[in-house]
Amino acid sequence: MKTKAIILAAGKGTRFKSEKPKVLHEILGKPMIFYVKLAAEWIKPEEVIFVVGHKGRMVEEAIDCERCKFIYQEEQLGTGHAVYVTEKEWEDFDGFLLILNGDSPLVKGQTLKNAVEYAKAMLKYEGANIQTYTESYRNEKFAGVVLTAKVPNPYGYGRVVKDKEGRVIRIVEEKDATPEEKKINEVSSGIYIFYAPYLKGVLNRLENKNAQGEYYLTDVIKILGEEEKYIFALEIPDYREILGVNDRWQLAYVENILKTEYMQFWALNGVTFHNPDSIWIEFDVDISRDVEIFQNTMLCGNTSIGSGTVIEPNCVIRNSKIGKNVRILANSVIEDSVIEDGAVVGPFARLRNHANIGRGAVIGNFVEVKKSNIGEKTNARHLTYIGDADVGKEVNIGAGTITCNYDGFRKYKTVIKDRAFIGSDTMLVAPITIGEEAMTASGSVVTKDVPPKALAIERAPLKIIENYVEKRKKRYMSDGENKRD
Repeated sequence: MKTKAIILAAGKGTRFKSEKPKVLHEILGKPMIFYVKLAAEWIKPEEVIFVVGHKGRMVEEAIDCERCKFIYQEEQLGTGHAVYVTEKEWEDFDGFLLILNGDSPLVKGQTLKNAVEYAKAMLKYEGANIQTYTESYRNEKFAGVVLTAKVPNPYGYGRVVKDKEGRVIRIVEEKDATPEEKKINEVSSGIYIFYAPYLKGVLNRLENKNAQGEYYLTDVIKILGEEEKYIFALEIPDYREILGVNDRWQLAYVENILKTEYMQFWALNGVTFHNPDSIWIEFDVDISRDVEIFQNTMLCGNTSIGSGTVIEPNCVIRNSKIGKNVRILANSVIEDSVIEDGAVVGPFARLRNHANIGRGAVIGNFVEVKKSNIGEKTNARHLTYIGDADVGKEVNIGAGTITCNYDGFRKYKTVIKDRAFIGSDTMLVAPITIGEEAMTASGSVVTKDVPPKALAIERAPLKIIENYVEKRKKRYMSDGENKRD
């Protein structure tokens, strides 16, 4: 039995108080609807149909899915109406429709897969008739499945009302529920699997005679029941999977749940976290075994961490590739960069704009590297800026060195060849090349290429004025006497 997925994502999310569509608010670096789509893909649907409305073009661009279709719901008239506007996409489809909400990012793909398998089994079998089962047999009374969960506090959820045989009679929304119905703690997840031909026959019969004045998809269950076509409940063991996101506090709550699940996954696969509650790891991050991560670290974007690497407290790493056995010392920021095996970075270092740090190199405290290649075993340990540079291997860069790469209009390149020695407080005015094993003297402003093994020195002659301090004191005292007079 084939399946299509319909994801409802047209809501404005007024409680978010945002110009951005609700489903595009991010969880661990991804729009929340990304997680719903990811879960739906577990059932390998023939097609994924998104119902969008408020700023729907933004949603379509964010999802960026070639195999998906986007249907625009001009007016938000309820879940029943949202599914109704998709009918042309499946009106001749003889299969199941998986319907879920774009603001339920905790639902798991395995849960949806299990539900579809359950629906397929129910379509083929009918209790006592199992002995008469054939491949062509179809349970004509089976119309679909609603996923449910038992929650500690059912307030705000649609209550699931069943008959004595366990079939779902109706789902009652909070505002329409009687006092007795409000005591029911089994609630609807908002996730349905309908047999498409049966759903098609009843959508146009929905009415909006309810407290909200909307067309509820839940009313389909009652209409089908009147035709002796039944919906069955499948309970999700972990009720957190059905949690929806309706405001920013719920967004934070759900994000924390998902982050904890990811960190548990990495921990069980060989990663050590110190004070994990303070650590931030986004969805696209990949971590190898024997990595050790300390408190207040943020790993963001498309980042990978090689085995044996240690990341000390208060570091931020974004869209970067970190090799094996690297040490990232405290308070360092690394963005869009590569660090090769065995390198040491920090403390208080900053790498950005495609900085590439070679094997065994050391980028020390208060060193910034921007759009530069740093060779193997090169050291820049203190208070240095390296920008738009190619630095060879085994180079020593003294404290206070600056590559002067910008003249106010253009950026220029600095090249430092292998085993060069750059003295402290050197200013290298680009474009410039420092040859192999060349040296610059401390305090020099180097404006010309330096040949291999040469020394570049640029200093004003040192002038010493004897007894200067005594003369200055006498002048000061004399000025003071004059002022008093």
